[in-house]
Amino acid sequence: MGRPLQFVDEPKRIFEITVRCIQGRFLLRPSPECNRRMLGVIARSLEVCGGHVELYLAGGTSNHMHFIVGVTDADWKARWKSHVLTNLSKEIGDLHDWPGPMFERRARDIPILDDDALVDRLVYTLAQSVKEGLVGAWDDWPGINWVGAVTRGDALEGAWYDRTLWHRLSRRWDGAGEGRGVAPCLADVAETKTVELAVPPMWRHLDEAQAREQWRELAGIALERFPPPEKVLGRAGVLAVHPHHRPTRSKRSPAPKVHTTCRRLRSAWLAGYAAFVDAHRAALQRLREGWEDVGFPPQGCLPACLLGAPGG
Repeated sequence: MGRPLQFVDEPKRIFEITVRCIQGRFLLRPSPECNRRMLGVIARSLEVCGGHVELYLAGGTSNHMHFIVGVTDADWKARWKSHVLTNLSKEIGDLHDWPGPMFERRARDIPILDDDALVDRLVYTLAQSVKEGLVGAWDDWPGINWVGAVTRGDALEGAWYDRTLWHRLSRRWDGAGEGRGVAPCLADVAETKTVELAVPPMWRHLDEAQAREQWRELAGIALERFPPPEKVLGRAGVLAVHPHHRPTRSKRSPAPKVHTTCRRLRSAWLAGYAAFVDAHRAALQRLREGWEDVGFPPQGCLPACLLGAPGG
């Protein structure tokens, strides 16, 4: 079965984007440097995409991540995913000595069609480390504390390493030119970046304090819905696991096509996606036949052969 096509039927459509490490390995095992690199990559990706992508919340454990994002169109969604996953693979792979592929498949995009479904996915994302029995409280999680960021306003500061500049400095050091004898290091090209979380659309009319109160309510719901088990692995146990460790069993379940509490919205989205697939396939056929005016549907991405030079 082919992978689903990129499809964004309206501006600022909200998606849950999930990604899992290859073979379920714990390549995202947290540490201070891993947290810094992850936040730096995410912050840089939002910066590159400008206002075309908004991040409302993220969460995960040592082997998978969830992102709740709003996107303007399919092209910017694809660019953002490519930037995040490519650079996470580079930075975390470098940190944990993992030169091969880091993620086992392309990220899965699931549209969220209504506010009730969005609240449900926010609650699920908030609950990640506690739900999985890793820690008994969010502040015990040694990874990025997304819950503290939305409920208390904790800063999400990371480091973005300009590797283009680093390689340029390395070549200069290897040669006979300026700077020979002084080995460059990543710290020389580090930029401090801060992840700016956007306010979910249904709370845009609230001020900051009211929005924080809404987040605290959702955190309480998350603990009620996903209480920690009696025995948890604990902070020390999480940090003791090697990033290359492969679990003997990994939780897997089929991803839904959409998140919604309304059958009518689900049916309308599925019908719209089916019509889009038909139109996209017809346009591809015309392209193969050499037509000049192909007419790809605007809700998706153009084939790579029709794209110009990448922007940004």
